[in-house]
Amino acid sequence: MTPLTRSERRWLIALLAVALILRVAYSLSLDAREPYTDQGGDAGWYLDVGYRFIAGEVGVVVPSGPVYLLFAGAWQRLLGQGAGAILAIRVTQALLSVATVYFAYLIARRLGESARAGLIAAGILAVSPVFVLEQAQILTETLYVALVMGGLALALPVIARLRGMGPVRAGALALAGAVFGLATLTRAVFLLYPVALALFIAWLGGRQSLRAVALLLAVYAAVVLSWTAYNWVRFREVVIGAQGITSFAYMGARGWTGPQGLDAQLLEDAPERASQDPLLNDRDPALVEGTWRAISGDPLGYAWRRVSELGGAYLQPHGTVLFPGESVKELARGWLADGRTFEGLIRVLRADWFAPKLALYLFHYATLALGVAGIWLMRRRWPLAAPLAGFIVYLTLIHLVLMVTPRYLFPLEPIFAIFAACAVAIVWQRREAQRTARSAG
Repeated sequence: MTPLTRSERRWLIALLAVALILRVAYSLSLDAREPYTDQGGDAGWYLDVGYRFIAGEVGVVVPSGPVYLLFAGAWQRLLGQGAGAILAIRVTQALLSVATVYFAYLIARRLGESARAGLIAAGILAVSPVFVLEQAQILTETLYVALVMGGLALALPVIARLRGMGPVRAGALALAGAVFGLATLTRAVFLLYPVALALFIAWLGGRQSLRAVALLLAVYAAVVLSWTAYNWVRFREVVIGAQGITSFAYMGARGWTGPQGLDAQLLEDAPERASQDPLLNDRDPALVEGTWRAISGDPLGYAWRRVSELGGAYLQPHGTVLFPGESVKELARGWLADGRTFEGLIRVLRADWFAPKLALYLFHYATLALGVAGIWLMRRRWPLAAPLAGFIVYLTLIHLVLMVTPRYLFPLEPIFAIFAACAVAIVWQRREAQRTARSAG
């Protein structure tokens, strides 16, 4: 890639500064004690289990990977369980979110072969409302997305060198393997993607890439299996990535009705196996049997449920649940069904948190539409586009089986933004070429 000009460097620094200011300002506006009141929610669980996990006080296998527990627990052990720890977590996540902006810039610049594409991608992520909102949540997404994007930013230059038949940088792939391993131990759904990426690099690079690909897989496996070794030594349990895949498959087959509803459904679908364990501690056999019965009993209904749930998760922007009150989507549906009156439109416009929800919808749909266009326009640069588009396909297929919500598809948002930036950069470049041609003519 050509070096940045002074103007491009200034634009990049300005965008990163804007991203940091927006994130820190939003985080500081929130109540730093509120996450500790989230009893029974994910935030409260990560804080409580993370604090005890650091000290070795958790006496059972935790269902998630350890990375975010270590992250949340370390700040609490350093600063105590209070507002100071929450503030430190949020500021650190703001920095991780800014790092994601920078990684998106690097990836888009290489994919689009122009600094303009990189700057547009950085601009989208810097001001996108969902990224400003998400980084302040005590959840895994911000750390997970930063690790995935960092690993891709390391791997794509290696693939670009393979296109030019240059030497393979084994060190970069080894570092990417380590970062991907941490991503898997943050969200286990990522488990198989690095393996698929390694096979793609081996196929693309041939024999000259095999040694570097083997190093990537070895480092990746070492990081992931360290968690397996820990659980085996301490609990004599085999855990690869995390537990819970059977639960998500069952919820995908039956639908999510809450913890109590899940237990009731399980007793209904697999009464013999579920009743053998009243506390439902080891539910895997019952979950597998219940999933099979739900699918075999109504295969067409199961297929429709999975497709419609996945489509709904794509169409519903992540982040709207952070704003309480009546649903703008339901109000809009009612307005369309009731004759589209002026009074009904005013009610929609006066709905709770209408402006931020509208911003989430606009950014989400624009990014999706332009991202799909960018995937098509980048087809001639398929060696670089394939790993990114492949991640979209991978996560989509995974959640065609497992339960899905807009939150679970949020990690695809920066990938769509990168393709959207490339599409805008191409259109921009073509219009400039047309203006130049007209002026010369």
